[in-house]
Amino acid sequence: MALIDQVNKIDCSASGSLGTGLAGCRIDRDRVVALGLLTKGYKFTEEISLDYMQELQVAGTLTILQGVITFVDNTAEDTIITRDGSGVKKVAGQMPYEYAATFDNGVNFHKALTSLSSYEGYDVILFDVNNNIWFTSTKSGDYKGFSLGMFKGGKYTGANGTDSASQTVNFQIINRLEVDSLMSWAENDKLDFTYDELQGVNEVFVKVDPIVAGTSITVSAFLLDGTHPVEGLVKTDFKATINGVVDIPSAASYNPTTKKYTLTVSAMVSTNVITVSLNGIVLTILGTLYKSNTVNAIVA
Repeated sequence: MALIDQVNKIDCSASGSLGTGLAGCRIDRDRVVALGLLTKGYKFTEEISLDYMQELQVAGTLTILQGVITFVDNTAEDTIITRDGSGVKKVAGQMPYEYAATFDNGVNFHKALTSLSSYEGYDVILFDVNNNIWFTSTKSGDYKGFSLGMFKGGKYTGANGTDSASQTVNFQIINRLEVDSLMSWAENDKLDFTYDELQGVNEVFVKVDPIVAGTSITVSAFLLDGTHPVEGLVKTDFKATINGVVDIPSAASYNPTTKKYTLTVSAMVSTNVITVSLNGIVLTILGTLYKSNTVNAIVA
């Protein structure tokens, strides 16, 4: 399916105005359940599919924020002035669309929202509870996310015995035209995935055992909670450097008892400077995404 055939955008224009008839199917955005942050200015280049979206995640082009529990429209009313004497009213200005999204995803998620805070750093797409995706188009017919101005992680709220802990983000869509005239969507029945299949990237803490001369490096890889080992990684999911030269392991074996991987790399000698990390954002065969810190070490 071509992207242009997938997107449910209707143009009933006549003499510069859109048609107001109600024939045909109607659609409206429903409750927002997830956000997608796209690299500023990125335009979709092919059919929106699970594979394509995960490719964008691995490339660092798309960041998924799952688990929106409330989505509040905080857009200010238009500024309307009244002329003295005549009482004629005139719209003097329209405010950007502004929203607050609340999550219940924990402290580390709050830290992630803080790290994403920016101004004009991203475009945003919206996923609603009916599994429709909402975005915008350009005058030339390309499809992209809505242009963000402020994207600011809000305060962290802990549980208080009555309410659960929560994390918030506030953001503005600064180009009203992208919503009021150019808003576009891909409906559930045009997609091969559901929004909850697009999970965020999981942070992994990589730790390296002391390294001796040879070809083996022993590493552990745990989620940030420190209790869940990351299993199922393969050799190409890791990256090492030896004195600054990239060295992708030629083999990787996992010991389920020690919860550690043994990586086979090029020969190392004493005083070599080594770094070890996951190989960027990696996607496992189970569809889980990971990225990690980079560990520095010196061969003994």
